[in-house]
Formats: sequence, structure tokens, C-alpha cells
Amino acid sequence: MKTNLIYLVLVTLSITEVTKAKLCDIPVPKPLQECYERVKSFSVDRYVGSLYSWLCEHTLINSTRTEEPIDPETASYIQGLLESALPSSSRNQGKRYRDKRQATQPPCTRKEYRMLTLAERNRFHNAINTLKRDTSVRPNAYDAIANIHTGTTNLIAHNGPGFLGWHRVYLLMYENALRRVDPTVCIPYWDSTLDNQLTNPLASSIWSPEFLGTSNGAVTTGPFANWRRPNGAQLIRNVGADGDLLSTTVVNDVLSRPRYEDIVVSNAPFDPQFNLEVQHGSVHIYVGGTMSLLNTAAFDPTFFLHHAYIDFWFERMRNNLRARGINPAIYPNVPTNARHVANATTGFTGYRQVDGYSETLARRAVYEPVPTCSVTSPACGNRFLVCQLSSGRCVPPVRTTIGKRSADIESSEDTCSKPRNFDLPYQNDFCVGEWCDFDEWAIIPVKIVHVRPPKFKTYNSYPVISNTVDQRLDIYSPKAYNETRRFISNRQGNPLTYSRCNRDMSVGQIYLYSHGLNYPGFYKESTIIDQKLPVSVTIGYVGVKRPAPGEELSKALLRAHDSCGRVCHAACRDPDTNEFKACSGAVAVSEEHPLLFGNDFDEAVLSVFDYDFNKDCPKVQTDNFYITFYCDYPNKFPFAHPDPQEM
Repeated sequence: MKTNLIYLVLVTLSITEVTKAKLCDIPVPKPLQECYERVKSFSVDRYVGSLYSWLCEHTLINSTRTEEPIDPETASYIQGLLESALPSSSRNQGKRYRDKRQATQPPCTRKEYRMLTLAERNRFHNAINTLKRDTSVRPNAYDAIANIHTGTTNLIAHNGPGFLGWHRVYLLMYENALRRVDPTVCIPYWDSTLDNQLTNPLASSIWSPEFLGTSNGAVTTGPFANWRRPNGAQLIRNVGADGDLLSTTVVNDVLSRPRYEDIVVSNAPFDPQFNLEVQHGSVHIYVGGTMSLLNTAAFDPTFFLHHAYIDFWFERMRNNLRARGINPAIYPNVPTNARHVANATTGFTGYRQVDGYSETLARRAVYEPVPTCSVTSPACGNRFLVCQLSSGRCVPPVRTTIGKRSADIESSEDTCSKPRNFDLPYQNDFCVGEWCDFDEWAIIPVKIVHVRPPKFKTYNSYPVISNTVDQRLDIYSPKAYNETRRFISNRQGNPLTYSRCNRDMSVGQIYLYSHGLNYPGFYKESTIIDQKLPVSVTIGYVGVKRPAPGEELSKALLRAHDSCGRVCHAACRDPDTNEFKACSGAVAVSEEHPLLFGNDFDEAVLSVFDYDFNKDCPKVQTDNFYITFYCDYPNKFPFAHPDPQEM
């Protein structure tokens, strides 16, 4: 099933000999830098920067891992699912596959998850858990399917026009596996725009035990409680900490485009505002945890519900094209890499990228839309969707308290206030490859210089001029003073932010994360910032694989963005001048002493705060910071190199 592709990231990471510095800057892998470059001509007011960063980094970094051979029983099982998912007419090699289930089963009708009856929902959950318990294939039937969405296959499935068709086939394979267990089951879709209508989406019934269960931390409630991945790691979520749910605005923007070429990733510059693959990533980030990494996302059943909605979105685009007299089966004509050209193989026997757009494949499922409502017709047809009169939409009810059962869920309009992002902890899996343990990680202290966000309007603390409070600008506004206006306000762009972002909150959050470049591992954490001040400085900590004597240096990509999705740029300490200079954010970490990291948080904190100097007022050891992130919100994506004429 797996195509043997070159490890692009690791190969292109080959660099000249690293110096003996304890931390040093290294080049960003070439394919990743090329991905960054595709948006350098677009202002950041058109797309959320961290969302685009997610697309590039998660596709091109997490798609490089050693793939274990598939045993014959598992390979036969996966091939059988493929043959039943793909009608012979949609494959190019002329092989005639027969499947009695395919011949007799009508197209699946896919409903919104909350529109399932109790009996339908129970059968759906039971079918998934039956796959999870089925060890006739290794490691089990569910994980065998989830394993397809890992490694170099992600280079075929993402970052190009094949994204839509590849995932359509993948959904059909999963659906056929469920229908082998229970022929009445079809994949429901999760329309996250419904939850986005709520003032507090975290209180949505979607995260109750009746539906997806635990929203934050290890999943211990709901139908998938206590699930583990093949490596033994727990199923983890960090719902609402970062990212965003899809909004009707985003959906309408994408569907407003007149052709596929406007909504798929290409190698040429493209506008992320209208790109379906880019926008779908916001929900991956919003759910977080297992869902936030392409290599692990499919191990959370939420993945298939989300992608069923993306497929519904794809089908609506097809209908729009058909209504304009355009054949929706014609593959997008965009500049792309060899894995995404129309006739490229996909890792699925006899299936090309172009086949995912076929009319025959599209007829395998139909989508039942979510009902609408009004004052005169307020019924939504299901107690798990209630009428929101202000929008005329049927939205999920909210829970009055976390953990209450569905019978106690309120069916009134949502009145909860939004949670503060910085109240939500972020649970990491602490995995390095197949082993997950906090002791495998080193902690790097990071300095963050944060400039007041351009869309922060006012702090409501004003100067008094001639005995009168002047409410035109608050005392901290950089626009109120000549020099801060020159150095701060006049240099800022107007970045687009996540729709859930409260732009006038005086307390904010910066997310720090690391991607392993020569090891499989991802770490994410946050720190609090003061958004009312013109400029502020804070300290955060980010984890990387702990380097060990005699082993290769740990190489990682370090990044930062605020909780609204605005990306920060990096500066690293120059070993010769001791000054900070713009850098890639990719680093190599040595175990040589003196260390610029801690083997745990204890060491990391004490490397920055010297209590031996003064136990009551410790000295801040600024020389122990190697990297600084500057969150000053420029008008362009900070890691795309500007054109020479712009410099």
C-alpha cells in the first residue's frame, strides 16, 4: 500500500558540519521553504498565518518516517476494502473486481452526526469499536485503516489537488469496513460550522459522552474512552486551545470560487483564503492532540467525521460547477508536484489522482443537509439540534455542566460566555517515535518579545488632559506617541485572525511548538502575554528530543504564534557577537556543556533564574536564551523570503 518515496525533508536537511555550539541555527528543509514561499505575494490580512504554517509543516515534516512492512493478512484486508470502495469503472487498469456487498448496497446517505437517531448512533459507535477490537488483522482493523494515513502516503494525500479525491476514496474504504460489520451504517459528517455558531463552542453537546466524549486531555469518556494508538499512546484531545472551527463565512468563500483551480493547493502562489485544504486544517488544530498531527489524526474517529464534512463541501463544489456547465470530473489544471498530477499513482492499486474526481465515485454517497428553522417552524427534527432563531440555523444544544448526560442537556439558545484560551492546558503525548515518555524531552527556555496586536483597539485607561479624561486613545496605545507609532504602528500589518479570537482581551497567549526534523516528535505549549502594553517581554519553554552522548544531534523546527493565529518570527543568538539576528528557527541541539536547555523543567527554569545569586530576587540570566520570538505582526508571512525588490 505504501509508495516508497524519498525522505524529502531528511535528505534536504543535509548540511555542513554543525559547530560545537550547544544550540545552533540550521537551514529550513528546502521543500518546507518552498511551501512558505507560495504566499509571499499575499498580505496576511487574507489568511490566518498559523493555519498556513500548519499546512506546510505537518505535511512535509510529519510525512517522513520509517514505514514497517504490512503483513499479508492486513494487506489483503486493506486491498479488499479498496476493491469494494472503488467501482471498476473508476480505475484505470481494467481489472474487474467483484464485491457482492458493492453490487447490492445502495449509496450511503450521510447525515450530520447530531441528526442520527439513537439507534443509528449506537450502531455507528458499535461498528467502530468492533473494528478496534478486531485483531484478525494487525494491530486491529481500525488501526490498520488509520495507518494508511501516515508516513510518505501523506505526501500523496496532501499539499496538492489530489487531496480531495484521495480522501474521498479513503472515506469509502472506511465506510465499507463499517458496513462489513453492520450494513446499515454510513459515516455521518460533523458540520463544525454549527458549533461555531455558539458563543462557547466548548459547551457543545458534541463533546458529551453521547457523541465524541472527552474534549481535553486523555479521552476517558464517550464511545472511544480509553482508546490507544498502536504504539500504546493514549487518544488525546486539546479542544479549543488553538485553531478554529469552520465558519459559514469560510465555507461560502471557498464555494464562491468558479473553478477547482482556486480552491486546491498548487506549487504556484495561491490564495489560502479560498483554499479548501488549508481551511480544513483549522479543525485539526482546534481538536488538537492526536488530531493535530497528520501521522496520528486518523487514530481519532473525529477525523472521519470531519473529513466527511470536507467531502460534502467537495460535493457542493461539484454541483456548483455542474450548474455552470463545467464537467466536475475534470482534474484541476494547476502547477503541482509529481505526486499530484492527474495520472499519478496514489498507493492504491489501479487508482490515479484523477479517479478521485470521477462521477462514478461521487455517486457512492449522498449527503443529507442539516435542517433550517424559523420562528414559525422551530423544529429541527432531533433533540440534539435546536433552533437558533437569530441565525435560522439548527445548532447543537449546550451543556450546563461538563459531563452531564444528554437527558440533562439544555435545548435553549446558547448563553454561555466564551472561555479564556489561556485557561486551557495543553496535553502533549511526549512521544519520540514509538515511545512516549516525558523523560525523553529536553526543555529550551525561550524569550518572547510581544508587540501590542494591531487590532487591539483600546484598554480603557485614558490620559487626563486639562482636567478631562481624553478617550481618544488609551495611555498604552503605541499610536498615541510619535516614537512608538514610528517603530510599532507604522510597521505593522493587519493580520487575519481566527474567528473565535477576542481581539480586545488584554491578556493573550503565545503558543510555542517544535517539530522534530531528524526524529518523529512534536511538542506544544503556551505562555501568557500582556496585550495592553506597547511592547512586553515574557518567557516560555519548548521541548525537543533530549540529545544523548554518542547520538546524532537533535534537530528541530521551533515556531511560535499567538492564540489568534498570528505568526512570530525568530532571532537566534550569534555566537561571535552575542547579539540576536534573524534566523530560520530550525536548530540543532548538542548535549555538550554548558547546556542551553534543561533535562527537565526544573533545570530549564533554574538555567534562566539564578537563585544562588539572590534567593529573594533571582538574577535573570539572559545569556542562557538562545532563541527569541518577535511577535510584531508584519504584513507578510514571516518565514517567506521577500523578493529582492522588496528588501
